[in-house]
Order: sequence, then structure tokens, then C-alpha cells
Amino acid sequence: MKIAWINNLKNKHIKQLDVFRALAALSVCSVHFTYDSFFHNYFAQGLFVQLFFTLSGFVIAYNYHQNLSNLNKFFGFIFKRFLRLYPLHLFFLIIFLILEIIKYLLVTKFDVQTNNIPFSYNNVKNFLLNLFFVQNFANESNFNGPSWSISVEMMLYLTFGLLSLIFRKKILIIYLYILYILFFILFLNSEYGKDLSISAFYSGLYSFSIGCLFFFMFQKINNFYNSTIYRDIIFYILVLIFLFEIFYFDLIKQKYLYSILFGCIFFYSCFLKKKFFLFKIFFNNFFCYLGKISYSIYMCHLAVFFIFDNLLKHVFKYETKLNDGIYVLNLSTFEANLYTLFVYVLVIFFSSFSFKFIEMKYYKK
Repeated sequence: MKIAWINNLKNKHIKQLDVFRALAALSVCSVHFTYDSFFHNYFAQGLFVQLFFTLSGFVIAYNYHQNLSNLNKFFGFIFKRFLRLYPLHLFFLIIFLILEIIKYLLVTKFDVQTNNIPFSYNNVKNFLLNLFFVQNFANESNFNGPSWSISVEMMLYLTFGLLSLIFRKKILIIYLYILYILFFILFLNSEYGKDLSISAFYSGLYSFSIGCLFFFMFQKINNFYNSTIYRDIIFYILVLIFLFEIFYFDLIKQKYLYSILFGCIFFYSCFLKKKFFLFKIFFNNFFCYLGKISYSIYMCHLAVFFIFDNLLKHVFKYETKLNDGIYVLNLSTFEANLYTLFVYVLVIFFSSFSFKFIEMKYYKK
């Protein structure tokens, strides 16, 4: 019976996990939509990149924990994950390179003022780092800034694949993850949330390991977990408390604990009753679709914001002001909210196309 359950579990999509992915992507967007809007002031949370890593650990373990028994399967896994990530990354790398060339021409030919010197950050060295998919080892944010986490993600896939290939017994892998989590908490916790150099990998591996452990826990007790409506209600109350803590209270000072909370939420969400009315509200088709295209949203949003922002500045000559040495649009609070909402709509619109025609073009499940 247990073997039959494992076979049924394989490739069974848990759609509620998509909604957490959507929430994280939209929140990271609001970090970079820097105007004085309700979204930026109350929903900006760069910490949710760690949610991506934790969720990635859960989902990758869910789909591949039994599939990496030899070298052919390992290389197939890595190639498949590469095709899932790299084409969209390369597309936006080229987009940002074109934008940098345009900025250079505007500065040199038309004396247009920009917030930084063309090719100062988006230089040849950083382009090559992006091209070879190791952009988190740059010394500063460059080109499509959020993409640093994608190179870390690829490193996490390699780590997971190698551990699964070398240590055939699952219990050994579980012990290794536990040991690393304890080591990180004791000696590396100050690295949590870092986005440059090897520190980004250390932090990502910590969150990824937690995600893997919560999947193994889910796999272990799923047959024996008696879900009730009361547990559903407790879950939703906990999620609301958690969201208020993340966005408003900020009482937890040991930030590395957040990844453990992320893992708990993913774990309990897998037992929710789909017919419960709160499930239909929180995990509706629209939110699930946003989760489906969340990688495109994550990779697309900075380019859309940059292009639209500069169109208003340089083409439509919208009034600007100097803020901390940077020229920004001079927007009222109402205009900032309207502006940000419109950019969100644009991001979702373009993400739908990039998901269909770039992200999924070379990747087959």
C-alpha cells in the first residue's frame, strides 16, 4: 500500500504551492517598484527569495527524490533544470544589454542624464558572469539584478543531484541536510539572505535543505495524517499571523527562522481540504496562474519597470526630482500607487507571453 501511494504521489501537482510562489514573486517585485506606493511601503519583502529556495527544495525533492539513481538520470535532471531556467535568463540578459547600449548612445550623442554611467555595472566582466550562469559571484548588482538567485538555484540543483547520486540511502541525505542546517544556524546565520558571492549559495542551501526535509516529513506521515476542518482553520489563521509578521510586525529578529516557517506552511498546505471555502478563496485559479508564471514575473519585472520609468522620464518628459543622488519621477502618493498598479498589470501581461514563448519553449515536463 505504501509503494502504491508513493507511485500515486509522483508528479501529482500540489496547486496550492503555486500561490506561495506567486506571493513571493509579487512581493519581490514591490521591492524594486521603488516609488512611495502602498505596495512598496507595505508589501516589499526581499526575504521571500528565501521562500523560493525553501519551496524549490520541497518541490524538487517531491519530484526527484527517487529518480537520480545513475549518471544518465543525473545528467538528464541537470539538463532539464537548465532548460527550465537558462533560456529566460539569457533572453533578459540580452534585453538589458540592448538597454545599456541605448543608454550609452543617449548619454554620448544626446547628453541625456542617467542615474549611473553606462557600462559601469553592466560591464563585460558581469556580462560574462551572467552568460556562464554564475552571476551571483559578481561584486555588485548588474544587468537583471534579481537573476542572481537563478544561478544559486542551479547550484542547488547540482548539489541535490550529486547528493542523491552519491548517497543512495535517503536517510543519509536527511542526516546531511540536518547537519548542514545546524552548522548554518551555529556558524553561518549572518549569511542568511545574502545575494552575492558564495554566501548566497550558503544561504540558499540552508533554505533548500529545510524544504527537502519538510517534503520527507510530508512523505513519511501523509498516510497517517487525519485532516480535519479545524486543522484547516488553524492553518489559515497561522498564515494570516505569519503574513502580518512578515509585512508589519517584524518581531522575529533571527531571520533564518523564516525559512523554517516557510517549510511549515508548505507542509501543512499539502493537507488542506479543497472543498473548504477558504481554499477556494486563497487558492483560486487566478492566483494559481500567477504562481505558474511566477518565474517569468520574477525575471521580467525589473525590465518592464526600467523601460516604463524611462519612457515617462525621457520620452513623455514627466517631471523628475533628485532623491539621494538619483533622478526619480516626481509622483504624488496617489500617482505612485496608480503607477505601481499599472506596472504590475504590464508585468503580468508580458510575463504571460514570456512564459509561453520563451520559458516553456525549450522545456517539456
